[in-house]
Amino acid sequence: MRKTIVWVSPVIMLALFTPTVHSDFSTWCPEGQKAFASGKMDAANQALSSCLYNPPEDPVFASRGYAMRGDTYFSRGDNQAAASDFTLAVELWPDNDAAWRSKAMVHYRLNEHLEAITAISRSLEISPNSTQSHFVHATILTAMERPLLAMDAYDLGFSFESSATVQKLQQALEAQGFKVGAVDGVYGAHTRGALKSCIAAGCVLSMY
Repeated sequence: MRKTIVWVSPVIMLALFTPTVHSDFSTWCPEGQKAFASGKMDAANQALSSCLYNPPEDPVFASRGYAMRGDTYFSRGDNQAAASDFTLAVELWPDNDAAWRSKAMVHYRLNEHLEAITAISRSLEISPNSTQSHFVHATILTAMERPLLAMDAYDLGFSFESSATVQKLQQALEAQGFKVGAVDGVYGAHTRGALKSCIAAGCVLSMY
């Protein structure tokens, strides 16, 4: 039986929180963006759908709009609709790393692991230092029963992470019975060993 470590990372996957390429994107569909930022996904979906009835002419704006609406579908488990929006987003703006990452996650949910790997690999090509993308990569590799490669991805992800996030990982590992030594926020040999043992035992880290 798989164990699941559930913990909260300060890193958020949703495309909204990708650094803004065009600073005035916030002026597009303000009602939808406000609802989205407040976590009101049904209201956000409705408002964004209305705005996307006539998509922005700027392909970057349009890409981010579809990615945002895709996140609302993803949040309520409508995976096919989410996949459709994320696909539109990356077609409009092929360098939208957050949309590629979200696309990878929805394929992962659908057990379409090869498609998920393709999408997350593209995200990492665009943003190789993205902690979120390395964690998603590790999650997919774990599901594909590639624990050594998953560990490599976690190593890369945690190399960019804050000590507070590493401390949360350590606390979660300790709670599952995997000893990390000191809960000090340092991703060292003891923490890495505990994480490796946990994954080998069937743990799945819930990063978001």
